[in-house]
Amino acid sequence: MQLYKALVAQTVIPVLLLFMPFGLLFTLPIFEIDCQLLASLITLIFAIYPAVDPLPILYFIDYYRIPILAGLVVVDSVITSNFQNCQSYKSAFFMVVDVKNRHLSPWIAEVCIEMLCGFIAVTVNGIAIHFVYRFFALERQGRLRYFNSQFLIIWFSIPLLAGTIWFFVTRFAFPMNKPTTEYIRSTVKQYFNLNIDDCVYGAAVFYPLDENGKKFISWRSFIGLSCYLTLLTIPFLIILVCGAKSWRKVKRLLEHGESEFARNLQMQLYRALIVQTIIPILFFFIPFGVLFILPVFEINVQFLSGPVTVVLAVYPAIDSLPTLLCVDYYRIAIFNYFKYCRCKNTRIEGTGDESVSRAYQTTN
Repeated sequence: MQLYKALVAQTVIPVLLLFMPFGLLFTLPIFEIDCQLLASLITLIFAIYPAVDPLPILYFIDYYRIPILAGLVVVDSVITSNFQNCQSYKSAFFMVVDVKNRHLSPWIAEVCIEMLCGFIAVTVNGIAIHFVYRFFALERQGRLRYFNSQFLIIWFSIPLLAGTIWFFVTRFAFPMNKPTTEYIRSTVKQYFNLNIDDCVYGAAVFYPLDENGKKFISWRSFIGLSCYLTLLTIPFLIILVCGAKSWRKVKRLLEHGESEFARNLQMQLYRALIVQTIIPILFFFIPFGVLFILPVFEINVQFLSGPVTVVLAVYPAIDSLPTLLCVDYYRIAIFNYFKYCRCKNTRIEGTGDESVSRAYQTTN
């Protein structure tokens, strides 16, 4: 079925993107029909077609799609750990990139900051969809059919849409400007030992200072914050609701388990569910909520800057640990693998010592 869908897509793509445009471009001039509008489109298609052609296989075949999605998580971690310094100062929170020492073009650094913010939204909405899927699986009412291949594009588009919104909110609501630059200049120098003129940043300053040193309200920052919080609140509520309903379902299954094996497995999943509900709340929503909201009241939360930076980098790796440690099939397999590697190294070392000893006795 996967190959069939990929075959259909790979048949449609060249027909639409190659044969029809080029056929029109070659045929219409015979009838003196002007088709200049097709010229730029065909140039673009001719350039990108080699990249577009393998996409159906990469999307429809599980063996390719799953590693690619995992790779996106790695890209998220790389961007997170290499391109940003999170900080909060009085009525501001911001992310700054040193373009001078990193030898980056300013526009590349700006895009990296905006992409990072987009990846945050993609991550939290992906977590929420994961909880929806888990609840449907526990519910056993046939709703898992909504995660079949024909609906996958919808589920994938939700985090991407949220990430796109965060991307543009960061670009247009938290841009670089003179009042913001002067407001954060001293703290960037103090904490990062950087000259703000050598940096690129994205910043929300709720009460910046005008030329006379008087505070004024930045409504643009408040609008941007409202968009951020809205897109954080929706997946947060989904996680809470689906987590609570899944917890009740698992508890009911534990009370009416058909066998000891089923009860044991459900208990393991139950523990993993609790931990996987707590982790994003403690490590994602609460820190970011505090970092975003408290500057509105001019409460300094600079102590959160370091932890939030670390959480952004390590969260994709932490998220899978509860399942790996709470479910016996994964935990035992992992421990046995490391035990095997340890025993193998020990045997190799022991064999080397024994051979040396025998060689010594032979020479004697």
